[in-house]
Amino acid sequence: MTLDAHPHDVALADGADIATASWSRGWTKPDPITVSAWADTYRVLPREGAAEPGKWRTDRAPYLREIMDCLSAESTVRRITIRKSTQVGGTEVGINWLAYIVEHNPGPTMYVLPTLDMARKFSEHRFAPIVELMPCLRERIGPATSRTSGNTLLSKKFPAGMIIFSGANSGNSLATMPIKNLVLDESSKYPGDLDDQGSAEEQAIRRTSTFTRRKILDISSPTVKDACAIDRNYEAGDQSQLWLTCPHCGERQVLHIDQITDDGHYLCTGCGQLIAEHHKSAMLAAGQWIARHPERSALHRSFAVWAAYAPIGLGYTWQEIADMRAAARKDPALLTTFTNTILGESYEGASQKVEASELSQRAGKWVRRSIPRGALILTAGVDVQVNRFAVQLVAWGRNEQAWIIDYVELPADPTRIEDWGILWDYLAQPIDNACSVPLRIAAGCVDSGNWTQEVYTAVRPMQAQGYMAIKGSKDAARPIIGRASKQDADKRGRTVRKGINLWLIGVNTAKTTLMQRLLGDADRAEESRLIHFPADLGDDYYAMLTAERFDLTAKRWVKKSGARNESLDTLVYAYAAALSPQVRIHLKRDADWATLEAKLEPGTDDLFVARFIDEKKTGPEKARAPVEAADLPVPPPTMPAAPRANPFASADWMTRR
Repeated sequence: MTLDAHPHDVALADGADIATASWSRGWTKPDPITVSAWADTYRVLPREGAAEPGKWRTDRAPYLREIMDCLSAESTVRRITIRKSTQVGGTEVGINWLAYIVEHNPGPTMYVLPTLDMARKFSEHRFAPIVELMPCLRERIGPATSRTSGNTLLSKKFPAGMIIFSGANSGNSLATMPIKNLVLDESSKYPGDLDDQGSAEEQAIRRTSTFTRRKILDISSPTVKDACAIDRNYEAGDQSQLWLTCPHCGERQVLHIDQITDDGHYLCTGCGQLIAEHHKSAMLAAGQWIARHPERSALHRSFAVWAAYAPIGLGYTWQEIADMRAAARKDPALLTTFTNTILGESYEGASQKVEASELSQRAGKWVRRSIPRGALILTAGVDVQVNRFAVQLVAWGRNEQAWIIDYVELPADPTRIEDWGILWDYLAQPIDNACSVPLRIAAGCVDSGNWTQEVYTAVRPMQAQGYMAIKGSKDAARPIIGRASKQDADKRGRTVRKGINLWLIGVNTAKTTLMQRLLGDADRAEESRLIHFPADLGDDYYAMLTAERFDLTAKRWVKKSGARNESLDTLVYAYAAALSPQVRIHLKRDADWATLEAKLEPGTDDLFVARFIDEKKTGPEKARAPVEAADLPVPPPTMPAAPRANPFASADWMTRR
């Protein structure tokens, strides 16, 4: 007997056919497609953080096409280096490549940023939004909250691959599984020596050694000349430059800052005619990358692009670049940032020598504990040593001009709480300015690196008066001063709201900034210098100020063997105090400075300012006589012997700063 088929029965799929089809898909190589073509087909820009949200169009930044295509699966190129300024699309290249890997060319991948915190933020705010927007990624990468997806904020799994987001300041995050694809983002800010195992860059690259078809994308803005990883890597590649054609004469040329006029045009090097910026879109569309060393192009392409190439509407205009150049010329403090982030070039200066003898020759005619005109805000830096407090007072004015007001070393035992009274009594003394108006310290930084608990105990009740416990950070990317972290806890382990705050100081960043200013002062008139010295500091002060050199390998400032550096450290601390939230000299407007000047320097004809009146106005007979050696204050007494050892200190405390 047979059963008639039911008219509504549905034919069942054949299991063998399903297995065969799945096997075939797994072993069938996808059709070739370049990264740029893939991005044009699939990439979507989120509303949050994108100037032009929606579908990605490589034609908006056509110079990125050749760079992205070197990252394609079929390309023979193994290393791609991009030396860039800001706002030219470098990071978007990295994001496009990550998405391409997930959907088209899966494999183990690592994306490295300068710090682990930056890696977390990048994953959450840059990568996660595109996964949510793009179905081709969303179906392959499960949500980080799903227990079955195997995904976390720093680890994204997908069929046949995964992406690890790592921080160059964390050796553990770099020591993962073998990596086929590697992105080094802002590599010039990586530490030069991580956990005594070599540079963070090199440690990450070692992860790729297993794969013969590995690819490494290196994206970064430059930093310091001769200490910059992206400079070194760009020069090791084929050194491609983007050539654009003049719309007037057809001459091809590489854009250079010197050709941008003050009114925002570009002066052609061929015909001498001015090019208006509205021509740039057509110029970019016809632009051509030309390598200086084409023999290297098969394996290592390196590209240099800066802000003048940015597409119209997606970066700075030529007029804005000209305005920033003018501002940098007037304010040398802006020159480093302009060179690195706008020109896409490394800044020359920080690795050069600053000689003590040269600095001492810049001393003015005023003496310590005198505050010249223009110096309006007083800060302090304190370095705690085994038998003394090293203290520096610095006054600040417009454009971050600094005047060294005093440097002293106060004999004291930091383990004795009563000896801290010596320091506070000294810092509490007001100093009259040029108009006989007393100035008091607005903020002060006290180093807690060696005597942590003693500093906490002493500074805790002084925080209301603007004093801060600080600790230097060796992180090359750390800002000079950031947010404070609370250190005190109650018996239940909860943070004490009004307890001691610890402020981490980016000492390498601060020293680089200050040394660049000292170098630049050599070419400035005395009244325009950024750091001014009184006549009676003494040779020891300048020797300590120049006791460090920039280590090109470790990418940090290191002290010469056997040298003392207290005057440099305390200057750094006083600078950090000036940038702290309660002072913020870098954020003051002209109106703020004018208000301070009206309050602290009420007039130039006051009888009390006679000792600071310019000699040209008073005449030779009334001019203040030059400072003679006999008139200078007596040098500080010889330091007493070191006090008893701190039983809780480690054995190597004398080598620490």
